[in-house]
Amino acid sequence: MKNKNIIRNNFSFIGLLLVAIVFEILTQGKLFSTRNYMNIFNNFFSISLGAVGVMFLMSLGELDLSVGAILGFSAAMGAFSANISLAIILPVCIATGLVIGLLNGVLISKFKVESFIGTLAISFIFRGMTTWLLNGSVGVPVAMRVFDKNIVKIILFLVVIVVFYVLFEYTAFGKQCRAVGASEDAARQSGVKVEKIRIIAFSISGFLCGLAGFFSLVRTCTASSKTGNAFEFDGLLAVLFGGMPLSGGWAVKFRAAVVGSIAMAIMYNGMSLMGIDGLTQQIVQGVILIVVVVISFDRKSAVVIK
Repeated sequence: MKNKNIIRNNFSFIGLLLVAIVFEILTQGKLFSTRNYMNIFNNFFSISLGAVGVMFLMSLGELDLSVGAILGFSAAMGAFSANISLAIILPVCIATGLVIGLLNGVLISKFKVESFIGTLAISFIFRGMTTWLLNGSVGVPVAMRVFDKNIVKIILFLVVIVVFYVLFEYTAFGKQCRAVGASEDAARQSGVKVEKIRIIAFSISGFLCGLAGFFSLVRTCTASSKTGNAFEFDGLLAVLFGGMPLSGGWAVKFRAAVVGSIAMAIMYNGMSLMGIDGLTQQIVQGVILIVVVVISFDRKSAVVIK
């Protein structure tokens, strides 16, 4: 029992180390070559944006299945706005994500729709709207790739991580998120405005998805109906791999989003270097999800995410 607790408490670091060693061997040393570091970072950058948003929600005991659809629709709106001015692409992407995140929060908090069902419905709605509006794909000028430079993403990543780390670990909002996840009734009795906290958390997730949508757009210079496909599972897998408890609450640590995102980025890049196709990668994702849940799931204290 003691050994199992040690494994569970350090699962994220053990998992990261194992993934790094296994794929370094399987790729015959190509994984951590100098030329490949930025490829890993590019994967890590987008996954971590989604994972940080997912972390806030899971600390509340909530789930968001619409993050991929939000990313795709934000990128689509950004692409359309390029016809007006290139200067408004970023604000449009962020505003779009923020508004949809706010919509999610209101739907779950005010109309008492369970997050699993509510965000799934929102995902269907905005996936359909993206497909209908784009009718294939829409491009933006190649000049927008100036924002895809490594130095831009590194600086932005550091800003995002520092801001949201402080917000989650050291502010009343972060503590209230975990308090709600631990016991909604107790949090409410302590004066926490539960509905407001949920709305803000979903808005944060939407904001980060909009930001990820912008960088997806400038990286490929194209928005399509497939943009952001499976992004929700990337974020979810990352935080679970990072040791995030399914039950949320006080056990949630910010490091889960970061460490898990690094592990997922290494794994995706390693599989690509090995020439593994997308379908097989999905199978690997499913297997990893089962293994992570079996190892890290604490059945005694767990509750079902709504």
